[in-house]
Amino acid sequence: MERGRTRRLTWGLFGVGVVVLWMTVGKLAGPLGVLAALVCFAPALRALTASADRPADEPVAAAALALALLAVAVLFRPLSALPLPDIGALGRYTYLATEVAFGTLAFVLLFRAGRESLLRAARTIAVIYPLAYAWDWYTLEVGVFAIPLRTGVEFVGIPLEEHLFMVVVPALILGVHETLNRRDTDT
Repeated sequence: MERGRTRRLTWGLFGVGVVVLWMTVGKLAGPLGVLAALVCFAPALRALTASADRPADEPVAAAALALALLAVAVLFRPLSALPLPDIGALGRYTYLATEVAFGTLAFVLLFRAGRESLLRAARTIAVIYPLAYAWDWYTLEVGVFAIPLRTGVEFVGIPLEEHLFMVVVPALILGVHETLNRRDTDT
């Protein structure tokens, strides 16, 4: 299969994974739909971040398996009686733990992409941070959302976890971007 066609198929598989995830959250598919989405995401991400000699049949096989899982999730709804996992098990440290987990992933992606990627991300985050801080402070002040599972530690008017959020989210986005960009320039 030609390289361009493989790439289009890979992006299509990733898109199918997003749609399957939406269907699962929207309860059009049972919880098994999450597995179908992961079956789409895993080879798509692997193909998008790996070397150019990736076998072209991997995304095709994943698509077939994902569609079969989706059909089972929609038609039979296995596992639908299972409750969602309680991520609040860490109590007031739950939000902090999610920031640490996703922050670690962001750092690994940026570190793997190289020193220049880390520096570009740090510069971008430094520029975005004041706007994100003002936005966050305002939304908290007017009561747009509440954060019950947090430490309660506040720093300059907003929860500690929100400061981390304003660094972690752009870092993760930039980490994925830099990883994909590095992959594109390698081929």
